[in-house]
Amino acid sequence: MVSRRNFVAITMIMAIVLFLFQGLNMAKEKLNHYETNTYVKNEEELPDSSEAFGTKDDSGKVNVEGSRGTIVYIGKNADDSIGAVVSEWCKYVKYESTVYSSVAKYEKAMEKKDAKKPEMLIINSESIDWMTLKDIIELQKCAEEGINLVFANLPDVSVIKKNQNLRELLGIQKITADEVTVKGLDLYADLMLGGENIYEAKKKEEKKMEDLALTFPWFKLGDGTKAYMKGIPEDSTLKVQEHPVLIWRKSMGNSYVFAVNGDYMEDEAGLGILTGMLYETRDYLIYPVVNAQNLIMANFPGLAEENTVQMQDIYGNTASAVNRDIVWTSIISSYEKSHIGLTCMLAPKLDYDNAAKPDGTMLNYYVKMINEEKGETGLSGIGESDTEIAQKLQEDQRFMEKNLGTFSFSSFYSGERAEEEIKEALQQPILEQVRTVVKDQDMEGDIVGYQNKNITNQKVITEESDQFTYRSWLKVKSVESALGYTSVLLDLDNVIYPKTEEDRWEKIVKDFSAKLATYWQPFSGFDGTTASECDSRIRTFLNSRYEDEREDNTITLKTTGTDAAAYYVLRTHNETVRKVTGGTAEKLEDSAWLIRAEQSEVTITLGSADQRYYYEKGAKNK
Repeated sequence: MVSRRNFVAITMIMAIVLFLFQGLNMAKEKLNHYETNTYVKNEEELPDSSEAFGTKDDSGKVNVEGSRGTIVYIGKNADDSIGAVVSEWCKYVKYESTVYSSVAKYEKAMEKKDAKKPEMLIINSESIDWMTLKDIIELQKCAEEGINLVFANLPDVSVIKKNQNLRELLGIQKITADEVTVKGLDLYADLMLGGENIYEAKKKEEKKMEDLALTFPWFKLGDGTKAYMKGIPEDSTLKVQEHPVLIWRKSMGNSYVFAVNGDYMEDEAGLGILTGMLYETRDYLIYPVVNAQNLIMANFPGLAEENTVQMQDIYGNTASAVNRDIVWTSIISSYEKSHIGLTCMLAPKLDYDNAAKPDGTMLNYYVKMINEEKGETGLSGIGESDTEIAQKLQEDQRFMEKNLGTFSFSSFYSGERAEEEIKEALQQPILEQVRTVVKDQDMEGDIVGYQNKNITNQKVITEESDQFTYRSWLKVKSVESALGYTSVLLDLDNVIYPKTEEDRWEKIVKDFSAKLATYWQPFSGFDGTTASECDSRIRTFLNSRYEDEREDNTITLKTTGTDAAAYYVLRTHNETVRKVTGGTAEKLEDSAWLIRAEQSEVTITLGSADQRYYYEKGAKNK
């Protein structure tokens, strides 16, 4: 029997607990101003493209004010795959990019009185005349003058066999075999961030990830060389020194000659490789980064009951229940364990030929829930039907005005929409407050840049609907190393309208969660951001200029062109950050630090890595 006294005490405790819960929920509800998008800003508050490095004005002149130097690309076509990578990379590291179709034209240009000596010469081997010694002699001369050379690809092995001068320039001692097939590739830790990576399919299920070339010429390097990537031969008894090389350098005393034995410089992988090569030429390297890690959930939440028959067949429920009870709960579980920021690009409807109406109650529910997770609600511009983009957005506008009229979008997912369609979309009233456009990875153009004078664009790096391969992994590593940026796409259109068994949500989320905890974990030192938060950092990244100099153990970093905090990666060779004034430093990995420049001038004091760490205000050491 419970005494009256105990009964009263228990009742009071229960009442207090109930009051606390109700009070917390009421406070949470009151403080959740989801009806207003806090990411919306006036156009006047946002830096535009007028001062961005590498942009062209109306006359076609490229803005290279504040350039840190010159990088030369020698290639027959400035717009070829390698040339495009070089051009994009130069914009990011604030170097002027100059292109010559041949060594002879470069040589002639250097004879002019006002010619700028480049810091690096990037060579497409297809532009070299291998029938004569003239080009090789000129390149040797450049290396002797202190210009770093990068052979972005190599000529056919038959050419290398016949050309002793070329072998000496590249540091090739011997051609072991014209062709060798390896079982995997080993990318060492020195070149890029993220540590060592081994691309070898040891398990049956990993075979589907293999897409890097495993057959290539087998070169043995001579003295004064350093390898960054090697093949893993079938013969396990071979010493590592004997393994065939893919990326390496040769020291020339005053400069380095880098060589790439493969096609790794023809896509985004080239960005990280070039940044790593620049780092390897110096005692330290500091360079700007975006510092943004994004998860883009496209076509989520879906707000209309669509494809009901198939949803009932697969999940035993409606599309709205699948989104609310299955997708949302599992994705939030993975998201909260990660360092990546969340943006949900909602889709009032996926199929605009369908009579189903979007649910306004669910709109309010999801915008509120996304806001509680410190995420962002954007708008998707794609779907299942072939509805014209203007018509789709007009329907979306009527729905939003009826159900959440005070809300405006600041981010827009364009998917694979053509540039003309994107231009038309941005003219619609529903997108008048949009400040950034998220594009699919296969779209042309830079990874981050300006869509127009006032709006930025940011490309997805990996799409969960696609097969994640070793090349995908290499691209992630490269872009993270070069930009401190990633954008992972989950498209829920495929879940509501599945095309194959692989589109089942349970398979997608299991695979996604595993990848997020594996391939992106080494870059958890970078900040998670929403699409609009990333936009702010892109603007700072593109518009800022910087200078750095070192005296003894102190680096002075000066930033101009922005009033916002700017982000940099500092890479040293066995040195560590001891003290920072004017900003902060967060350790990313050994010899790599994320610098937050809070003032226009930042000083960074370095010390030997084997010294004891100490903590000081303004510096965060781990």
